Amino acid sequence: MKKNATKDTITIPKDEYRLLKELHKTVKRQNFLLRIDEAERNLVAGKVKKVPVDTFIEGI
Repeated sequence: MKKNATKDTITIPKDEYRLLKELHKTVKRQNFLLRIDEAERNLVAGKVKKVPVDTFIEGI
């Protein structure tokens, strides 16, 4: 079974492109902030994994 890969392109106005680009950056930033918030809540709740430094270094 052979599949043909085609590349379709579209043209969007510059204003819409800038808006989409800024929206993408904002969503990435919000996702990062949510991850930080979740990490802080886990620290407060004591949900941390304690590993000796030597074991940590060996795992890298």
